[in-house]
Amino acid sequence: MLQVVRLMQRPRSFESLCGLNPTEFTLLAEHLEPLWTRAHRTSLLREGRKRRIGAGRQFKLDVPHRLLLTLIYLRHYLPMHLLGVLFEMDAANVCRNIHALLPLLEQALPAPLRARTLNSRKVTPDDAPRRRLRTLEDVLAAFPEIADIIVDGTEQPRGQPKKKGSGPGKKAVGRPKDQKKFFSVKKGTHTLKTQVAVTPDGLVVHLSAPAGGRTHDMKVLKQSRLLPRLPRGSRVWGDRGYTGVDKLCPQHEVIVPRMRPKGGMLSPEDRELNHQIAKVRITVENVVCKLKKFRICREFYRNDTRRHGLFWGCVAGLVNLRTVNRAPQFA
Repeated sequence: MLQVVRLMQRPRSFESLCGLNPTEFTLLAEHLEPLWTRAHRTSLLREGRKRRIGAGRQFKLDVPHRLLLTLIYLRHYLPMHLLGVLFEMDAANVCRNIHALLPLLEQALPAPLRARTLNSRKVTPDDAPRRRLRTLEDVLAAFPEIADIIVDGTEQPRGQPKKKGSGPGKKAVGRPKDQKKFFSVKKGTHTLKTQVAVTPDGLVVHLSAPAGGRTHDMKVLKQSRLLPRLPRGSRVWGDRGYTGVDKLCPQHEVIVPRMRPKGGMLSPEDRELNHQIAKVRITVENVVCKLKKFRICREFYRNDTRRHGLFWGCVAGLVNLRTVNRAPQFA
């Protein structure tokens, strides 16, 4: 079985294995310990439980080893049965350990504001958020000088949607109605699209709910509930896919590259402008690259779609943790 103490004796290998160095791992485990204790106590006191507290089999893994198991899963996206071999557990037990820890891990990390669902109603410029969430407010309170948000969309392959049968034991007939919704012409396969919003310092402050690969970046931005939460007068940087956002939010300054006119060429001034915009936008591309170093955000997604946002929220929190600990401007 993998032992945390022995792995920490080789710091570089430990960081490659789970994405955090030993110091960051230790601090995160200490922060996670009271959250796990409180959640476990709540579970023991739930209504309908028949066993007395303390009865039943004890957990095999303590919090540090459970955290190591979860980080290896996020980093390398190994099958449950293979993780079971490494930790000497059954695959079903590995799955239960990981899914029980993920919500608590997102709480312990500096995770970004994450929309649980996309807002399907029409967005107006004067819309105000219905519910104020903590993470984006904390970032804006800690860094009031933030005036720039850089947004971009990224895709992850997923399986083809399947049509469910009309009853138990009945085979599905025909194609599902949402098959086209998830097919991305750009990637040539079915994908899930997530919009990432970062600051110029590389801090992830917002993640949209997963959308179908066919959904346009502009539509994801409209339904992500990000624009009403931004301070008035802030600048929104995007690629050419966000052309026209300025009409949606006149209270913000929207900066996107100039498009080449049909049958024409960009002027030298416009090319230089696009070059300067690309220098700012490269930050979000680098952040997406850091997110996809965790294979659960890059490889074929084989989990329940309803958990997709939770996985991305935890990975974004880990990336933010590394950014805050290692960037001089956050020291």
